[in-house]
Amino acid sequence: MPKENKDIFSDLKPGYEGISEFYDYFADNIDLPFYLDYAKQTGSPILDIASGTGRVAISLAAEGFDVVGVESSPSMLRTARKKIASLPIQVSERLSIIEGQMENFDVQQTFKLIIIPHSFGHALTTESQLSTLRCIHKHLDDDGLFILDLYPAALEYDHARFEDPPACLEDGKTIERHGEIHTDLIRQLLRVDLRYIVRDSTQQILSTTEVISSAALIFNREADLLVKFSGFDIVQELGDYDSNPYKPDSNRRILILKKSLNK
Repeated sequence: MPKENKDIFSDLKPGYEGISEFYDYFADNIDLPFYLDYAKQTGSPILDIASGTGRVAISLAAEGFDVVGVESSPSMLRTARKKIASLPIQVSERLSIIEGQMENFDVQQTFKLIIIPHSFGHALTTESQLSTLRCIHKHLDDDGLFILDLYPAALEYDHARFEDPPACLEDGKTIERHGEIHTDLIRQLLRVDLRYIVRDSTQQILSTTEVISSAALIFNREADLLVKFSGFDIVQELGDYDSNPYKPDSNRRILILKKSLNK
């Protein structure tokens, strides 16, 4: 068993490169009203880190906010820019997506609100996590807010499989997503094997795409130390996108952060 774990966790890469065309079909978007509420509190400009297909950034721009997205995946960038090109000019002019790594991006401005929806775990090492947080600190207004959305590592199973309901494409086609999750609690890594199956209207398989993604498993005490050492104070600790307080069995741990007065 140790040998098997070593094999499947070697050479992991973060993110979802190669499946950007499928990503939005399986995004439930329940977090969009949450981020919109905070955008209304802080105002523009807003920075969306690991912005992917522009799912959140486009939603905020459509509500009148100026948004910059940072993304490293070439396929995600292509998809996001294609979506932006089809937007009304009054929306697209408020939105820009730039290529960059979340550990060392430089936008050369500061922001009233910075968000990183679902994606902080793609910083796989402690060094990468600290670099990401310190880079965010540099780009945050002194009175701005940073929302760090985490999945509590303590809730993760050693192994699990899942299958999402099929999503509808054009011409009667459907797409299915099947996944298998593996965890290594010693190295605090999560591996997700994803398979996307496109079928025609007769249920014949047209294509199958497989991709491996990964994320760091970050426990609560570790997260608290990371934000402290990066110059942030915790303003609020939430357990879901309805802004209910965090509890040990909450499915998410959402930290509302501000710059520490001691930094």
